[in-house]
Amino acid sequence: WSTMESTKVCMNAQCGSTSTSGEWKRGWPMRSGELASLCDKCGSAYEQSIFCQVFHAEESGWRECNSCDKRLHCGCIASRFMMELVDNGGVTCITCAKKSGLFSVRLTSH
Repeated sequence: WSTMESTKVCMNAQCGSTSTSGEWKRGWPMRSGELASLCDKCGSAYEQSIFCQVFHAEESGWRECNSCDKRLHCGCIASRFMMELVDNGGVTCITCAKKSGLFSVRLTSH
């Protein structure tokens, strides 16, 4: 009896693809400190910063960047590093935050 390769399941709840192949991509940081395992399709969308647009477009929680009006999926783990909260209660995309100097360095507390 040969040892079976472990089967991975894509961590995108809307996908759930399973495979034993090595074609997996890293996704968002999880609370455990590890990175989410995503199938090639979902991982590619995450790498291109379009994951939420592709998989969560109809869900609630979308806001617009205060500067460029880009749609941002607030409250979603897959997009939490793509935006900054601003003092007036709005949000700004990470690109506009860096341009304006609003980008804050996030420290991880243990």
